[in-house]
Amino acid sequence: MSQDSTTETRSAKDALASLYEEYYDRIVRYIFVRIDDQNEAENLGGDVFLRALQSLDSYRGQREQMRAWLFKIAHNLVVDYLRKMSKRKDISINEIQIPDDKPTVEEVVETKLQIEELSKALKRLTPAQREVIGLRFFAELSSAETGKILGRSNGAVREMQRAAIETLRTQMGVQAK
Repeated sequence: MSQDSTTETRSAKDALASLYEEYYDRIVRYIFVRIDDQNEAENLGGDVFLRALQSLDSYRGQREQMRAWLFKIAHNLVVDYLRKMSKRKDISINEIQIPDDKPTVEEVVETKLQIEELSKALKRLTPAQREVIGLRFFAELSSAETGKILGRSNGAVREMQRAAIETLRTQMGVQAK
């Protein structure tokens, strides 16, 4: 292996480590929105970075493009997971982790009810709309990055997002501002 190749690999690994620190939580949130299982979302989130590390030698993009590459890996893992789980009808909502600042019982109950309501509303969206909502709001990707991952135009992503938000507002009884 040449000195340049070793330096490039080390640089790519450093970039991946930096992206892990910055994006692991976002990737896990994105996965959670799609599969509704916190523990499995965390496992798959780790798998995203494991797969990225395993295929780092074949990665040819710039460092700035690694973020979209990671979410594309996450997208593919979610698709595989959902295919495996398609035989199961019920996927339960896992326990919600409560922050250490000791919320009141009423706050905990209210939060759980809101999350359950949102989870039910998300399940009523089309799979493509759920995907867009997950990438745009939970993973905090731009519409351009989302479009690249889904193979759709910016306009198509924005329209799917608008329709999904409108549907969620209707289902949850929220008035548009």
